Amino acid sequence: MKKCIVREIKISIVLLCCCILNVGCGVQAYHGNKTEEVINIEPAYDGQHNSDDEVEDYQSFSGFWSESGISHEELLKNGGIEFYVEITNQKELSGWIYAQQGGTERFAEIDNISCSIEDGQCVWPFADDGWGNSGTLHIQLKQDAIGITVEDFVLSDENLSGYGISGSYILTRRNMTQESDMEKQTQQFEVSGMEEQTQQFEVSDIGECSEPPEQYREDWSEERLLEEIGKRSRYREYCSFYSEWVNYMENVREVRDIAMYVEPLYATDTKAYSRKDFEGVPPLILHLAKNEIYARHGYIFQDTDLYNYFMMMAWYQPGVTPEEFDDSVFNETEQDNLDILKELDTY
Repeated sequence: MKKCIVREIKISIVLLCCCILNVGCGVQAYHGNKTEEVINIEPAYDGQHNSDDEVEDYQSFSGFWSESGISHEELLKNGGIEFYVEITNQKELSGWIYAQQGGTERFAEIDNISCSIEDGQCVWPFADDGWGNSGTLHIQLKQDAIGITVEDFVLSDENLSGYGISGSYILTRRNMTQESDMEKQTQQFEVSGMEEQTQQFEVSDIGECSEPPEQYREDWSEERLLEEIGKRSRYREYCSFYSEWVNYMENVREVRDIAMYVEPLYATDTKAYSRKDFEGVPPLILHLAKNEIYARHGYIFQDTDLYNYFMMMAWYQPGVTPEEFDDSVFNETEQDNLDILKELDTY
């Protein structure tokens, strides 16, 4: 299998400080022994309720938030942090936080955040941000901003880079026009003809990609590879199982860099697997492993989640519609592995 060239660069963490409307913000960052100002914003309801029976409704906070409202493309290019929020039952918050460091492409993520909001605030302890660090997220909601402070941050002894999700941030809602355009494009992929799907790459107004994504080659430089992964990253937000897959890659396979986007999960085209090889593998990963066999041959998936997932992968090049696909392209090893995975796939 091809190996991704990943360079270890020792750096210091750079955090951006922003001022949003009339909300003042400071940034608390972990720089060895240096700690700066902690943010403090008023809660969304400011403690004002019409009656003791009134139920706070934070449904409007659902969506994507980021520093200065930057797009995901800008985050990947220059670094930053983004927060996906989903509110259910008016005050139950769930979501995830993703941070990327400009220059090095290091990233950290806290998944499966779940807490109940009271008076515009909630807390969520985390044991790992992808780098072994731990702490507690203190989340404050205001009508035009979300403040996040990482309290009781503990840097992992094994984290020699010092990177992770620490400090304090003020986030604003991401540009909704851009998000709407992204969602509209994803829907077009699902309902349009397969030939039109391929053409969409050329007319996309999202990001700076004016050509169809290219398939990774071993002779690419690291810069070229990062550029391609950056082009494809926009599909991540529209893959419902992305967080589950990242959690598996980081915590089970211990892959926390761009290598996860460069190679398939299994070498099903060259290695003959047995059922025993897949014991204990999560249903989602088995499902992806089965579909990887098709993806290697350019199969264009009608399932939106699968399509967005494989579009994240630098090795995937869509090109064959379901109507045109002929499974005779599978070699004997692929066919044997496919038979096993079809039986095991319960996702």
